Amino acid sequence: MKLSPRLAAIVRMIDLPTKVADVGTDHAYIPIYLAQNTSCSTIIASDAKENPYQFAIENVKQMGLADRIDVRLGSGLSVLNEGEVETVIIAGMGSQTMQDIITADYELAQNLERIILQPMAGAASLRKWLVKNNFKIIDESLVKDERIYQIIVVEPGSMELNDQFLLELGPILIQKREELWEEYTTELINKWNRIKNEIIENNPEHAKVAELNEKIKKIKEIKGIKK
Repeated sequence: MKLSPRLAAIVRMIDLPTKVADVGTDHAYIPIYLAQNTSCSTIIASDAKENPYQFAIENVKQMGLADRIDVRLGSGLSVLNEGEVETVIIAGMGSQTMQDIITADYELAQNLERIILQPMAGAASLRKWLVKNNFKIIDESLVKDERIYQIIVVEPGSMELNDQFLLELGPILIQKREELWEEYTTELINKWNRIKNEIIENNPEHAKVAELNEKIKKIKEIKGIKK
């Protein structure tokens, strides 16, 4: 199976081989790929909704992988038993949904080796929540699939950062400076400038203007832009 750029980037973040669950699997593309191309001994595909669950079952059967992939219907991490997997993938959802999934089965999440998260939006707030709730960011990546997506990999543990802005931007993204780094940060600057200008039209003295100016200044400093 050939994966989309987004799903292929998620797979690259997996520390293989591993016992893995893909939560919110939809059509089970990642589990099918793992079953076809890796030696993962446990592969679980789950979805909370009936239709995606049925799609996943059908796709797994068509690929002749029913003996390799366990497809389950259920919400979040509740479909898993303690110690059953080492790695969980949660992709293609909003950041708040991801937080809710981890919160609902927090103890189980804290006993995983790795959680790979690919939010559709809200990566900055997700990072801050993860660190506040005793998860350590161990890797990050950017992938472009029509637009730029962020992938965040965490493990249980504490993480100290003096500058919360680094969590907003992505502390490991800053270190890695991948191919998409310039486009990603330029998009952020443009977005913050657009928001700032909209606020100025209505209220030039709004406190948010100074906050956005400071964020733009910081990101330019990180990028090495002098003006």
